[in-house]
Amino acid sequence: MDKDTKVFVSIYCKIYSDTFDDKMIDRLATGTEIYDFLMEDASHCFTEDGQIIPGDCNLWYLGCNEKFGELVLENKVWKWSFGESSFDNVEGFVIGIYKMGVITRQQYRALTDKIKGGRLIDNMYDIGAYLICKRDGIVWNKTENASKFRDEMKRFVGSIEQSYQQNGYRVYR
Repeated sequence: MDKDTKVFVSIYCKIYSDTFDDKMIDRLATGTEIYDFLMEDASHCFTEDGQIIPGDCNLWYLGCNEKFGELVLENKVWKWSFGESSFDNVEGFVIGIYKMGVITRQQYRALTDKIKGGRLIDNMYDIGAYLICKRDGIVWNKTENASKFRDEMKRFVGSIEQSYQQNGYRVYR
């Protein structure tokens, strides 16, 4: 691994009211900068009394958000729309940065472990509950909503598109 090699990346997804960190959009970055960003706490999970629940890494929001996003590595693009997020996209991106030799084997393993954890959660709204279970030593079971929230978002967006079309508007994707 060459610590100084920089590659073009763009890492973004829309969560909540556009609160995903934008420092990795359209830039050159080293493997360590990319790794640190993916593993960094997003700080979007809170207890009922407003305390931050640490550990909600940026990588998880890329794989299980309800809206849209993209991962770009040089000339390879993983892009998704409403209800189409997937850890397969994140895994493809991580494999790509590893094959380019910009992250170490240890960093690659840590990222793939986070992807495995993310697949267990699979819904950004369950990340806080997952972290509490993990902290308290409670076995985590994927929620029923994790298997439904993407389809619900697709239906919601589809109904909005249909409403616009019924009112004479054209909808372009």
